[in-house]
Amino acid sequence: MTFLKTNFILFLFTCLFNNISQAQKTESTGITIAEIKIIHSIILKEDRKIYVYTPVNHSEPLPVIYLMDGENISLVAGIVDFLYQTNQLPPMIVVGIGNYEYDRARDLTPTHNLLNMDGTTDSIFWKNSGGGENFLKFIKDEVMSYVEKNYNPSPNKIFFGHSLGGLMSAYCLLNHPEMFNSYIAVSPSLWWDKESIFKNSDILFKNKDYSHKSIFFSDGNEGAEYHKSVSKLKSLLQQKNIIGLRYKYIPYPEETHNSELVKTTQDGLNFIFENWKPAKSDTTLELVVKFYENRSEKNGFQELPPEQVINEVGYKFLNTPNKLDEAIKCFELNTKYYPTSFNAFDSLGDGYSAKGDKVKAIAAYKKSIAVNPNVEETQKKLKALE
Repeated sequence: MTFLKTNFILFLFTCLFNNISQAQKTESTGITIAEIKIIHSIILKEDRKIYVYTPVNHSEPLPVIYLMDGENISLVAGIVDFLYQTNQLPPMIVVGIGNYEYDRARDLTPTHNLLNMDGTTDSIFWKNSGGGENFLKFIKDEVMSYVEKNYNPSPNKIFFGHSLGGLMSAYCLLNHPEMFNSYIAVSPSLWWDKESIFKNSDILFKNKDYSHKSIFFSDGNEGAEYHKSVSKLKSLLQQKNIIGLRYKYIPYPEETHNSELVKTTQDGLNFIFENWKPAKSDTTLELVVKFYENRSEKNGFQELPPEQVINEVGYKFLNTPNKLDEAIKCFELNTKYYPTSFNAFDSLGDGYSAKGDKVKAIAAYKKSIAVNPNVEETQKKLKALE
């Protein structure tokens, strides 16, 4: 499997998301929201575009959202970035997998079927349907492999799909729960092939391991027939009461099939990352570390305390009388967890500077500058001490 990097950049005009404060601006016309990469897929026997959004100034392992219909990345990544900037979610990578300019009906359907939801036949549009299993293999073996080689993902993976993409999200949870930790299915087309997704559900729920998994799903005002199949998934999950599986269903009757995507992105991610950071009462470093140890055990993979969470505790100590040593302890732990973060060493420099330890403050600022020499504020603080 080989990969070709391109110089294409996907632009999101500032009139759409002018509150994304840390995205890089390109001249005065827009902001860069994602890079476009081309994967030469051996599995699909064609070149495929993926759109990759990464948050600014983060070197630590990050959760990854794998977004079907990746052409919508400006919407999803914009919401993700805003929620992160406002401290409502952790930073995340978003990998959009393009579908619109390829055979979407082939890739996002698990079975071959020529019938529309109303029972009419469309032998042209659906002629290649049923390639969903092959598409999941492409995601697992080629897209995830590319992301792991070129970025720094954490073990936390999220499948995000809308409509037919939502169908594949639900299908993947039922048949391949090990592929992802969490699933978001926005108005999933569960009507597909006479609701064939439910045919083997009893066997799957009995033989598959759904521990540490979660799914958020929804529907809009698509009509009674569409709603019936989505409600069937809700009823099935209620009846089975599957051990270890968290789920939440929200109907949006005031939203259309497309407008619903905006609300579901925020609501779905808030559900998946419920209680992702400590309560305000957890005011010591020990309590914060313990909180993430408990989360790691609950989620089934190691989750380090996010840099900004430890930093927040550290600066509270820094501004509290007689708590400088506790502040420095926080900042030192961040440099241990995140040794390639310029901000971690800059904060450590602030701690030592406040304590009056000029030598250690200078050393910390120099390490910060070595990681990122373009931060003027750190340069000024170093110059003031030398």
